[in-house]
Amino acid sequence: MGLQPPTGGRLDWRIEDGAKANYDRLGRRLARCEDLYRDGTDGHGLIQVLSGGKSRRITKASELAPILADRISMIVTRNGKVTSELPPAAHLNAMLRSEVFLMKFRPVDEVAGTPYYLDDFRLARPGYHDGGPGKRVLSVGPEPRIGEGLEAINAFLDVMEFSTAADRTNAVAAALTVMLRHHFPGEKPLVLITATKSHAGKGTITEFVRGMASKADLLYESIDWPMQSQFHRQLGLDPDLGVVVIDNVRLDSAGGRGGFIRSAFIESFVTNAEVMLAAPGAGAAVVRPNTFVVVLNTNDGSLSQDLLNRALPIHLTPRGSIQDRRSPIGNPKLEFLPRNRHRIEAELRGLIERWRAAGCPLDDSVRHSMTPWAKAIGGILRLGGFADFLGNQQARKVADDPLRRAVGLLGAARPGKALRPSDWANITVRQGLVRTLIPSNERDSEKGRERAIGVVLKPLIGETFQVETETKRLRLRLGGGLRRWVPGKNPHVRYCFEVIEEESLEADAH
Repeated sequence: MGLQPPTGGRLDWRIEDGAKANYDRLGRRLARCEDLYRDGTDGHGLIQVLSGGKSRRITKASELAPILADRISMIVTRNGKVTSELPPAAHLNAMLRSEVFLMKFRPVDEVAGTPYYLDDFRLARPGYHDGGPGKRVLSVGPEPRIGEGLEAINAFLDVMEFSTAADRTNAVAAALTVMLRHHFPGEKPLVLITATKSHAGKGTITEFVRGMASKADLLYESIDWPMQSQFHRQLGLDPDLGVVVIDNVRLDSAGGRGGFIRSAFIESFVTNAEVMLAAPGAGAAVVRPNTFVVVLNTNDGSLSQDLLNRALPIHLTPRGSIQDRRSPIGNPKLEFLPRNRHRIEAELRGLIERWRAAGCPLDDSVRHSMTPWAKAIGGILRLGGFADFLGNQQARKVADDPLRRAVGLLGAARPGKALRPSDWANITVRQGLVRTLIPSNERDSEKGRERAIGVVLKPLIGETFQVETETKRLRLRLGGGLRRWVPGKNPHVRYCFEVIEEESLEADAH
């Protein structure tokens, strides 16, 4: 939007009239500008909508003064004598918190620079939408295009080396989640992108997922407050942020020495309906509806159980030399995605529109801790022909949890064998898994190791583990417990990793 000077002649701010009358008069005049809105239904300050669909907050006198100078011819008088051109800063700051002034402006809770989906999954047409308190949206930009097919999406997915069909489908699920990010507050998953090699395409998948949404790039820290400060400052510069990218996370980032990646700050992004930021030195405290999608990519692949339970996993397993790869679509990240961004976005909107036209059917078969999100996204994907949504979740929990990964490796050492805890403790030592499976205070004695391995395995009975050795990929189910294992003998405890699936990897080595 360009400069919108209100009509009318000179405005006189008459000190003898008092603050309330002057605030009312100036508010009425300034509210004629079509690019100024109240920040939030009941909030303080104004929002200015800039050309190109961006917006900025007007929260203090130094930000309001140039707005007045550009738009209103005014003077300040006392008993008919001119004292200045603009009111003093104290009055400008007070106005931005005064109902007499702010109530003259239409409230906006969200300025949508990218296509926005209303509560009923309809696309918002460009313009102002009053959905009631907390849901007053100003949609700016052109009418969004709806794509018919999936040609651009499939062309991209076909050149990325996903581990399974579920990983491929989950990539589309993540892109749909970003597009519907204003839905499911506090119930959107952490998008977890992992790979077996560096330069496998994690950043490329991240770009596909975020689409046209603005992003904040955060450096992972082993403590939370630096990440909160980074995000707080970036949100102050760009209030239209929609995606939070935590790139190339390592266990040793910023001196971290933990056994896995964990963060209360990240967890709050995927569990709280509102995000509150109050980082020292980053500006005024901010409370925002949780319309953000968090994307984390890593080669370490070791996350806390809390994060894994809330993750949407996407895993890449490139074979052969990455440097020798030749893509039929050109460089996927630097050429194909920028050139086809609008086509991909239109095709994703087409998936949502066809789902809405079908009555928004939910997929009740999917299982995830974020249930409303999973059922809705699963319904869109199933109607669009994408199979095995979240089918890799259990496998990735095993692969990305250090303890479960170690248990899987333990089972792969003796698959199908019903052994006592003492035997499994000895195998743990031989396989080099002691540091992961046995607490430090139990490592120095056979009885201690036997007791510790029983504590690890007992609660995992009935769970499945997918693990790769140098020659095989195995899917195992842990069984066992206290029973009469030998006819005529006393009951005792054994554990057995039953082989559910077995696949040779020798062909992949050639």
